[in-house]
Amino acid sequence: MPGASEFVSFFLGGVTVSGFVSHEELARIESGAVVDVTLCGVIAVHADVGEAVPLGDVPCTFIGGEPSPFVPARKE
Repeated sequence: MPGASEFVSFFLGGVTVSGFVSHEELARIESGAVVDVTLCGVIAVHADVGEAVPLGDVPCTFIGGEPSPFVPARKE
């Protein structure tokens, strides 16, 4: 995704997930807004295994600056 230059990383259930979003998306995430984004170039690393697993681009919803279990609506 063009413009996805801001690095984000978070820890969920023993897994570190990292990827990139645009500057505008990061500002909205940090503001605490409900934001549907596509995390680009996602890498997941399980704390017990340590091996990086590339997941590609992953849709994600952030609420209150934290990843949410809700899946973004599909845009058709």
